[in-house]
Amino acid sequence: MKHLTIKDFSKSTGLPPSKLRFYDKKELLQPSTRLENGYRVYTIDQIHLAKMVDSLRQADITIEEIKRYLEADEQEKAEVLASWKKELDKKLDVLLAAKKYVGGIMVENSHSLLLSKWEKEKCFVWQRFEAEKRPHPFQTYFHQALRRLEDLGISCSEQVYVKTEKITRDTIIGEVGFEVDSTIVESASYRLERVSPTLFAVLRNCRADDEFLCFSYIQMVIRYGFQPVGTKLERYSNIHADTFDLLLPLVK
Repeated sequence: MKHLTIKDFSKSTGLPPSKLRFYDKKELLQPSTRLENGYRVYTIDQIHLAKMVDSLRQADITIEEIKRYLEADEQEKAEVLASWKKELDKKLDVLLAAKKYVGGIMVENSHSLLLSKWEKEKCFVWQRFEAEKRPHPFQTYFHQALRRLEDLGISCSEQVYVKTEKITRDTIIGEVGFEVDSTIVESASYRLERVSPTLFAVLRNCRADDEFLCFSYIQMVIRYGFQPVGTKLERYSNIHADTFDLLLPLVK
């Protein structure tokens, strides 16, 4: 089998020697052997592997993930590839949302949507309530929902979240939630939800008594061209807050 010096291997792969040495150091692409003088020697069969490793790096696949792939069996390789594709699809969705966001900004209008991303999974405890149909219908239940969790010995966030499920002529049905530690277990006293990293469009400092909030919100979403991928959330800074941030999930 013909052997290639690092210089010749560099010419055959198009990768500079410095990058080949880096891949060797990271154990992604090690020479087939080393000569007595310490020079690296490669084989022709390693050319494709070298190009594939570099292509994966260009695709922003981490060194650890590439090593995992190279060391896996055939079935595991298929699973790793599927996970990469899923992650890249999500990155593409985020980029498309960012493009829509930038395209929707109007210089003359300072009141606009913002983007916010939850980088890690969050865990929420939700409690269901039926309230009278009026502005800020669930605020009276914030303290009650918090006391229930405290009675159960559950520590939670200061921020309060609201999901609206159903609106009838006289009532509004929804859930009041708090972010909790991820180690919490299921219970009949509440609904537990784990939310994966999510990109949101956020409309800040909304007032519950703003008659035009819903209309302006819809118009703004249309202007940006966003398509929600889940239920919108109201986020209050604490149980006494009169204003809230409106969170619209765009990418999960």
